[in-house]
Amino acid sequence: MAFLPRQEIKRLADDAKLFVCRDSKDGKNYDEANFKQASYDLRLGDEIYVVGRRAPEKLTDRSPYALLPPGQFAILTTYEEVCMPRSVLGFIAIRTKFKLQGLVNISGFHVDPSFHGKLVFAVQNVGPNDIRVKLGEPTFTIFFAELKAGDIGETRDNTEVHFKQNMKGIRLEDVQLLGGGSITLAGLQKEVQRLRTLVLVYGPFAVAAFVALLIKLFRNP
Repeated sequence: MAFLPRQEIKRLADDAKLFVCRDSKDGKNYDEANFKQASYDLRLGDEIYVVGRRAPEKLTDRSPYALLPPGQFAILTTYEEVCMPRSVLGFIAIRTKFKLQGLVNISGFHVDPSFHGKLVFAVQNVGPNDIRVKLGEPTFTIFFAELKAGDIGETRDNTEVHFKQNMKGIRLEDVQLLGGGSITLAGLQKEVQRLRTLVLVYGPFAVAAFVALLIKLFRNP
């Protein structure tokens, strides 16, 4: 297995063998600037699910940002639709600029040969500060490795084995797996502050009532 260099990745992309072309002016579904020495930077897609909310949401040009507080779980999608060749395996990661902020990928780290569709990432903000992601911003990195002939699945009659999926976005099962309430550091801090306020407001009354009760008990043994 050998990783593909930039020139080979771009050649496959130009031949429509890595990314699905959409209705665009140049007929391409990739950004020339996102080709690196041995990888491609995938952009953030328009569908996102933040755990604790009722349903996935759509990012738009008018509202392109999403905020992930510390401790928050979310599901992110890619703008690009990949179309993996049968002889190529993909390895995916969060871009370093987001890793340094505390964003980690808690889902899979590879893309199967013959996979077709958008990539879906389950992520968590494990950093101390809010993380903002933006529609169309390069957020993930994918590396491509070419499989040797012996690595490719075959049946007894030497026909190809395909593991094709048609992923268009966030599925119901994705939401259900990460569903439910989300306990974040920001939420915990807010709850601690609320309890602190209650203690400061009602604490003196409770102490006064307790002292009055003690005085009454000692006066009436």
